[in-house]
Amino acid sequence: MAINLPRRRLLQSLALLALPLPAWAAGEAAPVLLAAQLSKNFGAVGGKTIVTPTRGHGIIPITGNEAILLARRPGYWMMRINWQTGEIIRQVAAAENRHFFGHAVLSSDGRTLLTSENNIQTGQGIIGLYHPQTLQRLGELPSHGIGPHELLFIDKQTLAVANGGILTLPKSGREKLNLASMQPSVVLLDWPSGQKKNEYILPDTDLSLRHLALSSDGTLGIAIQAESPRGDSVDDAPLLAILRDGKLSLAETVPGLGGYAASIAAVGTQFILSCLEGNALAIWDSHGKAQKQCGLLRPAGIAPWGDKAYISTELGVITLLDPQNGTLTPVSSHPGIKWDNHLIVV
Repeated sequence: MAINLPRRRLLQSLALLALPLPAWAAGEAAPVLLAAQLSKNFGAVGGKTIVTPTRGHGIIPITGNEAILLARRPGYWMMRINWQTGEIIRQVAAAENRHFFGHAVLSSDGRTLLTSENNIQTGQGIIGLYHPQTLQRLGELPSHGIGPHELLFIDKQTLAVANGGILTLPKSGREKLNLASMQPSVVLLDWPSGQKKNEYILPDTDLSLRHLALSSDGTLGIAIQAESPRGDSVDDAPLLAILRDGKLSLAETVPGLGGYAASIAAVGTQFILSCLEGNALAIWDSHGKAQKQCGLLRPAGIAPWGDKAYISTELGVITLLDPQNGTLTPVSSHPGIKWDNHLIVV
């Protein structure tokens, strides 16, 4: 049975923590985990703190010890940092009449940083184009939807966009303005032209499509955050859609997972989802068949590492998941730290 805990407290600042972990074998390099936190004015990067203007969300490694941080929606800043030294190398504001949705991706050649953004005047989704070193804005493309969230290249010339379908505007903060008429979609764009190749829509438009992962066999997994404009329970709502062989469909539904997938990652041909409200990790194969569920309080970020994955929680716990057998190995505990929804290994 799912354990209902209070929803996380939304605070006004975040920091980035670079957490070195012990090597698992002699001579093996120790991985480092990067994650935003929910706690105000707290974090450590090589013993130093990076505090950002408001709470952040996505982290994108670039060259060496550098990464890009983006503000959580509706966000107005993006920064390039050295996570090892704690230096803020450059910080820029969102373009006029634009705000960030908290995610970005690098092009395959590393020359362009693409960000998910909102056109504040029209409410239409935008893909911002930036130089990853200078953060100079180079242009923009339409996302062909409302509320674009995560972006992912599925090959060198095809960009997948998860259009969550939910309209938000700065004057109303994070209030969702169109739940009764939301239109989530997955759009495939040609890169670099931005031409729309395909658009995929689920019959149930209450299922907001948010986060993306690509399995080793080329299946795209899309994590869902269910909405309920009529006030119905979403506890048993689907959490995973898959785009396979040109068709978007729902994966097998597992009841009781809470209707909210915080993050998704692929390990081989398996998809792992952190079910924040259901206090569980859930694993599917790339055909959409449910495989395993593992109880874990308030799971948040997922970072693939070889044939396993690191998992962070809002309770400050880091564990290592073996998705083949569904076992969790405790790695470290950081009381008082609340990890955000996204985690990466560098």
